[in-house]
Amino acid sequence: MPLQRLHLKNFRLFQDKIFNFSPGTNLILGTNGSGKTTILESLNILLTGSSFRAKETKECIGGDKEFYNILGKGTIRDQNLLLSVENSFNKRLKSSRKLQDSSIKKEELFFLQLVLAKNLKMIDGEPEIRREYFNELMFHVKPQTKTTFNRYQKAIKQRNRCLKNNLSKDELSIWSKEVSSLGLDLSIEQYNFFKIFKKYSKDFIDEIVSQGSFVFLEGADVTFSKGWERSKKLDQSLSECIDKDTALGYTSKGPHRMDFTFNIKNKKASSNLSRGQLKILILLVFLSNSSLLTDSLETEIILMIDDLGSELDSKNLTSILKEIVKADNQIILTGIKGDEIHDSIKKLINFTPVSYTHLTLPTKA
Repeated sequence: MPLQRLHLKNFRLFQDKIFNFSPGTNLILGTNGSGKTTILESLNILLTGSSFRAKETKECIGGDKEFYNILGKGTIRDQNLLLSVENSFNKRLKSSRKLQDSSIKKEELFFLQLVLAKNLKMIDGEPEIRREYFNELMFHVKPQTKTTFNRYQKAIKQRNRCLKNNLSKDELSIWSKEVSSLGLDLSIEQYNFFKIFKKYSKDFIDEIVSQGSFVFLEGADVTFSKGWERSKKLDQSLSECIDKDTALGYTSKGPHRMDFTFNIKNKKASSNLSRGQLKILILLVFLSNSSLLTDSLETEIILMIDDLGSELDSKNLTSILKEIVKADNQIILTGIKGDEIHDSIKKLINFTPVSYTHLTLPTKA
């Protein structure tokens, strides 16, 4: 299984703590401040090298200590995996990834899907949240798109420099043409991947709704916006907005502004669903990614969901847990001690044979 054991030393409030995980569903319960999200953060650093809570991973060094260690043990395709991360105030983050004693790249590890509070604003929040989610998924499934994306970003940076510094029209024209050419390539790649994303998410949701669950999502769909006027070519749009872009100091049109919108029966989901219903929709989209990823790549997946029970009533919590425990990958959930999440899972596993681990954190680790 992907993750079997996690050892934290001097990591935030955990001085020396070992956690064991099952290959299926893992539930971490605790009071606020007991370290639930810290466990997810440590796994994120272990697998990606970055923290979702701190700009600098050194900030995770606990108390008056000088360093922290994160050690992980698991398997990939039945081969033993050992992971370690060490960080200290006077050194850079040091990582080690060994599969059967041979070093592997970060990209060869499991795909980590992380659902945090910010992700729960994916539908009704800022476009940047959706783009970050979309890009991470696209880059993993279609790695070549990252090369196109990076080249386009460099061209955008140069065009923005021309706009901000009011440089010559000739130089601006050169970079506008580069942005237009690379932007068209990127937009085509974005749209091609969006069609795959749409098919998997829509089919997954439609199937669940057809079984009588989450009927408020009947007629769910998702539409694509390429980042500039549909009726115009990118070079035309860039040309027409030069005065506006010069005043702003940046490029306002292009595939870096792409977006997608969730709809229910042709109406925006953000305006027609409650907070709890939006959360259900987002969680189902993340669950649909599992099929997309496994069909596209030979990859194992870890899905981590922080504070699952928030904003969900008992009925919807039980219903979404039913879908979560059915997922064919390792899942780590956190929840507030005393919520109904533990009892709901215990009832479900009586009918669904899944491996299950329950861990309750003390008030102080």
